[in-house]
Formats: sequence, structure tokens, C-alpha cells
Amino acid sequence: MKKILFTSAALVFSANISATQLVYTPVNPAFGGSYLNGQYLLNNALAQNDHEPESSGGTGYVAPTALERLASSLESRLMSQLFNDAANGNEGYLKTDDFEINVVNEDGTLLVHITDLLTGETTIIEVGGLVSTGG
Repeated sequence: MKKILFTSAALVFSANISATQLVYTPVNPAFGGSYLNGQYLLNNALAQNDHEPESSGGTGYVAPTALERLASSLESRLMSQLFNDAANGNEGYLKTDDFEINVVNEDGTLLVHITDLLTGETTIIEVGGLVSTGG
């Protein structure tokens, strides 16, 4: 029994052993894999996706209407003008659907009060060193 065990161990260790270098082959076609894998990977991802789309379009994105784009552009322009005026020491007030912005100049210190109308949260930004303009 010992002789068989010793002989088999000797054969295992004395045999020529060869190895090859490991080579990584990507699967995803976006990273160099075969383009044939693309549809398979997409189908697997879609099968695992448990998120419901927000609309029937599937993407959840709804393009803004022309009126919404105009209102957004106007709000942006008015806020820009308000902050430009505030940089010159002037005061102003702007109210949108989401925010209420009040700019006050107190003795050369500019106070910008921003209130989120949805949550009621208020942020105050204080900028010092401005020259007070009597206005």
C-alpha cells in the first residue's frame, strides 16, 4: 500500500507541468467585448430593473412646454438683474413659485434672504464691505 502511494506521489510530482498566461477577455461590448453580447446584456439588465417609469414614454422625462420655458427664462433673467442691482448696493424683491428673494442693504452690508416656499426654509446670505447708496 505504501509502495503504491509513494509511486503515485512520485508520478504526480515528476510529471512535466505547464501553464499558460491568463488572458482577460471583456464581455461588455462597450469595453471591447464582442458586439454579439450587447443585446444579451441589455435584456438581462431590463429583466432586473424593478423601477417603474414615471410616464408612458418610458424615460420619465417630460419636456417643458413653451410657456414653462418662457417663465423659467424670465425668472432667470429677473434673478440675474436683482443680483446685479444688489451688487451695486440696491435693494429688491422677487417671488417665484418656489422661492422668495428679498435683498436689503443695511449700512453697507447686503443681506439676501432666500425663502423656500415649499418647505419654509430660509437662508440668509450676508455680504459686507459694500458702499451704502442712499436709495
